[in-house]
Amino acid sequence: MRVFNRSDSNVTYSLPELQTRRVFALGESKELEPKEMEALWQMDGGMTIIKDYLCVDDPDWVAKHWDAPIEYFWKTDDVKKCLLEDSLELFQETLEYAPAGVIDLIKMLAWQLPISDLNKIEAIRQATGFDTLAAIEVMSASKERQQPQKKERLRKREG
Repeated sequence: MRVFNRSDSNVTYSLPELQTRRVFALGESKELEPKEMEALWQMDGGMTIIKDYLCVDDPDWVAKHWDAPIEYFWKTDDVKKCLLEDSLELFQETLEYAPAGVIDLIKMLAWQLPISDLNKIEAIRQATGFDTLAAIEVMSASKERQQPQKKERLRKREG
């Protein structure tokens, strides 16, 4: 089954009984055996990793383990569509029900795209405490600093 990391950071877990250690980088997906997912599900904290940060792209497996929200299966394009096209009401519902990894993705994309809907920016701030406008400002200033302007030479060529 395909499993991918949809949070905004690395996800790591170890399963000593299977002699397995996995690191999922941002956006990385891996093909895993169901027995590994079962072992992770049973491990302390494993349920949280699967529900909030990884996405098991197997609706049947997920349905056997819990009643996942619609947003659980969302990929980056779905989150972009929500940010840019969905109504404010649908967006606020997403912030209420989406897993933590989807919320991380919403916050990351909100300043990267960036979104311009001030109502959605305020909804993100109220739901998560994340200040999208401040992030956009900081990242814009950072980009400007990374590209220093060439100074005009003091010494001029003669002739």
